[in-house]
Amino acid sequence: MNKYTLITAFLLFCFCFPTQAQRRGTYTLLQAGGIFGMATSADQPVMHGYQFQFAFGRNFYDRMYLGLGIGNDVYRGRGTLADGSRSTRRVNTLPIFADFRVPIAGVSALGRFGLLANAGYAPSIGADYFKGFVAKAGITYGHMLVGGSDLLFSTGYGFQQFDSRFSGNSFHQHSIFLTVGLFVH
Repeated sequence: MNKYTLITAFLLFCFCFPTQAQRRGTYTLLQAGGIFGMATSADQPVMHGYQFQFAFGRNFYDRMYLGLGIGNDVYRGRGTLADGSRSTRRVNTLPIFADFRVPIAGVSALGRFGLLANAGYAPSIGADYFKGFVAKAGITYGHMLVGGSDLLFSTGYGFQQFDSRFSGNSFHQHSIFLTVGLFVH
């Protein structure tokens, strides 16, 4: 049995089959923010950039959120070539990821802290989009705007693997991210 069959079966179990003990609520997340590179492998320069993410999934009584997401991460870095001239590098990824969120503490009647974890893979799309594993973990603060929607601030640690099928070049980067978005649950 290949891994795609197992993943499909798990997703069908989580999202399609009704259960008696939980409500069938959903959530939607739309966020954008910055990526600040900290360290990279080998001789690659550290890259900074921005990200845009959309995620949707199941809301388990506002105690846990589990879903799928897609993002667009753009990294830019400067490097020095062998002849001494400077060059700017742009690397794009289009990650598809599992999104997990859990609130941990209410700060006030309108705000609460939470934890987030994302893990997924960015497929290669042409020459512009690099493929590779992606993982992020961090904390969130949600401030209620209108019943069921929050202004969400997130920060945390991210890991991105870059692998280009055209250049044969593979490297990875550790980064810090900071995002602002709308969380509807």
